[in-house]
Amino acid sequence: MLRLSVLIGCVGVAVGVTLGPGSASAVGTHAAHSSNHYTVGLFGDMPYGDAVKAQYPNLLADLNAHDLAFSAFDGDLKAGGDGMCSNDLYARQLAAFDSLRAPLIFTPGDNDWTDCWGRYGPGTGGFDPEERLNYERQVFFSTNRSLGQRTIKLQRQSDEPGPYVAYSENARWRKGPVVYVTLNVQGSNDNYAHLDVAEDVGAPPFTRSPAEIARQDAEHFARLAADKQWLGDSFAYAKSVHALGVMVIWQADPNFNNEQHIAQADEYDGLLDITEALRQQTMAFSGQVVLVHGDSHYFKVDQPLTSDKGTVLANFTRVETWGASNVHWVSAEIDPSAPTLFTFRSMIVPADVS
Repeated sequence: MLRLSVLIGCVGVAVGVTLGPGSASAVGTHAAHSSNHYTVGLFGDMPYGDAVKAQYPNLLADLNAHDLAFSAFDGDLKAGGDGMCSNDLYARQLAAFDSLRAPLIFTPGDNDWTDCWGRYGPGTGGFDPEERLNYERQVFFSTNRSLGQRTIKLQRQSDEPGPYVAYSENARWRKGPVVYVTLNVQGSNDNYAHLDVAEDVGAPPFTRSPAEIARQDAEHFARLAADKQWLGDSFAYAKSVHALGVMVIWQADPNFNNEQHIAQADEYDGLLDITEALRQQTMAFSGQVVLVHGDSHYFKVDQPLTSDKGTVLANFTRVETWGASNVHWVSAEIDPSAPTLFTFRSMIVPADVS
């Protein structure tokens, strides 16, 4: 049974969806901060445009007003058409992240790097996407510490010997009963060209050569292999420490159940493989699994994955964070004494409601 409730408080509106037994829920109160019972802030896809840039400090202040164990930003430092991917963009967001009192963990978004060649038209291009990702790695992922005024230690995929030492953006950490994982999984078909989208296949004024498209497609497959390896290693780690839950954080909306883009018969969907890997890992894990992503900019909590028998995976929950013109955040309360472990609430920033 699905039950909806709305709670109105001094800091905004908490919209709750309580799901059935064995699932993650979405209504509750803020937890007292402790090693096992704590609250996390989730946000991304901002600031987009001048109006949102003016509102963004209100959101940062609201995060700072709450007792958070840490926050996670699930990608997209700007709108796709909001200027170029200059070094100043990353410097501004680094300063914003470091203004947060609690630790901040960041995973990249497609507007940060894959689309920087000019996918959104004149005035938004001129950069090599792989060069921009490597620059982000220098700015945000060069140490084994988080961002923020108070930092926490992270394990990065680049710390592990093997073929994936370049992927410092993929991180893992543990707090209490939950293991957290970030993966570089992107909107814009995860940096693989859509055959039916003109700007992806080189139509003017977004011209890319076949060789350039092939280079980016190769980047997609190399990163996909790294992401799948890191996901598998992280679930193995979670099992080894008897974690009650795993939270995976990436940028792309995987379009569960073909919500947005319906692929053509001859078209490759760049998100299917990593989504299937997550489904398989969830089925093999006895605890709760949450995927947190941005990309589509609407707060959403649902259970879209099914088992091989076609029945709902009761231990899997998807959380989509606010973004774009909705400058708000989502709280995740972790309470091991609760049957569902995770509780999610929409945190509306009063100053950002017009």
